[in-house]
Amino acid sequence: MSAVNPVLDNRLPGRIPRLTEEPEIVKFVRIDAAQWESDWAPEKYDPGKTKALFDSHVEEALEAEELGFDGIFLTEHHFDGWTVLPSPNIFLTVLALKTKRLRLGTGVHVLSIHSPIRLAEEAGMIDVLSNGRLEVGLGKGNFQFEWDRYTPPRSESTARFDENFELFLKALTENNFTFEGKWNRIAKPSTIYPKPLQNPLPIWIAGSNPESVVKVGSLGQNLASAGIPDGGERFERYLEAGRKAGHEFSGANYIVVTSVIIAPTDQEARRISEKNRQIMINTFEMRGYTMESPDMVATLPFFSGALVGSPSTVRDQLIFLLNDTRARRLIVNLRFRGISSEASRQSQRLFATEVMPHLRHLPRR
Repeated sequence: MSAVNPVLDNRLPGRIPRLTEEPEIVKFVRIDAAQWESDWAPEKYDPGKTKALFDSHVEEALEAEELGFDGIFLTEHHFDGWTVLPSPNIFLTVLALKTKRLRLGTGVHVLSIHSPIRLAEEAGMIDVLSNGRLEVGLGKGNFQFEWDRYTPPRSESTARFDENFELFLKALTENNFTFEGKWNRIAKPSTIYPKPLQNPLPIWIAGSNPESVVKVGSLGQNLASAGIPDGGERFERYLEAGRKAGHEFSGANYIVVTSVIIAPTDQEARRISEKNRQIMINTFEMRGYTMESPDMVATLPFFSGALVGSPSTVRDQLIFLLNDTRARRLIVNLRFRGISSEASRQSQRLFATEVMPHLRHLPRR
């Protein structure tokens, strides 16, 4: 019979609260895509520019910690310069050794294409190296461009996610486990090493459509969703699904993602945004998308400044977004293709100093 891992993470020295803890305050996570900012032609690729890009993103993460952000999440993408983070766990390991307080997470691992055993092992390593600061984000992937190049077909993404998630949880929490699935088989009793320090390990599952939201609530997991106003509809659906399965949630279990461009004035922020938007449209077109493509329609706002303006303008926009969605956790994308490091850091500093303090104690709805 399998034995559950007995680790009690609340005994860790210097323990940093999970994102789901302290529901009385709003928490802020920066998401980093590390988009390739040079020529996409493979023959013109320059690894030296990648090194410089990585260095600048590490510097921004360290500054985010100093400024009081609660966490940093990393994306996962493949096959071109959309991002140069095909393995976010490698970059998270660097941040685990360079930071002390930031919660570190993924937004998201494309669980449908990965070995759940390998991801569980890597999660254990990063959680130990970071002294229990890992938050695991999981999803099925989004861009058709990438699904066209993965080995499993997109038609299997939901079924593979479900099976891989079951095995991922079993590997994290049980000793001497076995597993029999359609795509995974562990015939002999097995145990992964190292186990995470946290028990349970915080998990966020991406979902925006009604079926996905209900599934996440039924599984008893935290919900990550698009920062699109909906009058609290997704949140209520999530709560109800959780209740039916015996789980209790609050807005601290619900994180929404948006993109933000802040400058000292509305005019300057709009000028940055307009330039960035055209660059991002060109980037989508390099992936073969048109303005009518579903991937561009769904994703462009999150890489071209969904919220744009001065600190006071962005504050008002975020107060509305948080109150409307009823989320108490917010992921912000501050740097994307066409946004220089200088402009990104300006947004980051203004966000931390002139927006976050006003929203920390936003009354719960």
